[in-house]
Amino acid sequence: MKYSIVVPTYNEEHDIEKTLLSLIAIEWPDYEIIVVDDSTDNTPNIVHRYEQKGVKLIRPAKREGRCGARNLGIIEAKGEVVVILNADTHLPKNFFQLLSPHYENGADYVLVSSVVENMEDLFARYVECAGKVMFYNRDEKFIEWTEGFSCRRNLAIKAGLFPTGFAVPICAGEDGFFGTNLRALGAKKKVDLSIVVTHVAPASFAEYWYIRKGRGQGSPQVRRFLEKWSYSQIRTRACLRVIKNILMLLTLLPMISVCYQYAKQSERGLKDVIPFCWAWIIEQASFSVGEFESLNKIIKAEEKLTGVKA
Repeated sequence: MKYSIVVPTYNEEHDIEKTLLSLIAIEWPDYEIIVVDDSTDNTPNIVHRYEQKGVKLIRPAKREGRCGARNLGIIEAKGEVVVILNADTHLPKNFFQLLSPHYENGADYVLVSSVVENMEDLFARYVECAGKVMFYNRDEKFIEWTEGFSCRRNLAIKAGLFPTGFAVPICAGEDGFFGTNLRALGAKKKVDLSIVVTHVAPASFAEYWYIRKGRGQGSPQVRRFLEKWSYSQIRTRACLRVIKNILMLLTLLPMISVCYQYAKQSERGLKDVIPFCWAWIIEQASFSVGEFESLNKIIKAEEKLTGVKA
């Protein structure tokens, strides 16, 4: 079985080399690595250095964000199964050896476990612990995406690939939509948490703010373009979220309760409750800023396309 690894990149000069080193070290006879790059930094030059080791670099003629980059990589892929990878995610050498039995037994897409590498950093540790609580508390039948996601290429195309063609490219939240489309086709899902991939989570305040704000930006995009919400519905939801978080902050107990659950997943235990409260506050603030920024951007972009004032 041939695999294709598709890595969309945008200004990943600090992450991409370590990722490529992990990918070319995989022990499997037949696989390819495709990097679809939209960067304005040194990322393409770094990728070029690995072309002789089988890494293929694609520079899109038209920028359509992460979704468009993933789609282009899937279309160009030659493998029966595609692995969709972020630029900061690292696969173990035996990844395909672990994955192959599931596809040989009829799986159409496979979800695996993901672990943060840089647990010494507060924000990275918070991301890992919050993810554990939110992931493991959910029924597997409702989980449609993980780091190290893979699926049969023909089904990815049949499912319509990742959503593109909107006034603003969707930057977050499209993953679950794609998985849901696969499930709607009757695709057979396998969740194997014994297969572990690792990734680097944001460490600095600036990086953490940027990443969490990006997740907030994705929410109005999904609501508007995929779920067909009105501007007023999106704005109301964003305002209610702000009110809820302010109440949680003012009353303290709900916020502390959430962070207490997260801290129980940390190696530092309850010592992380107060630091996690700080990370939670920043997360909620950045997410809300992202939501309102994104809604304004959507309104302006659609006004420009239609010529009609919202």
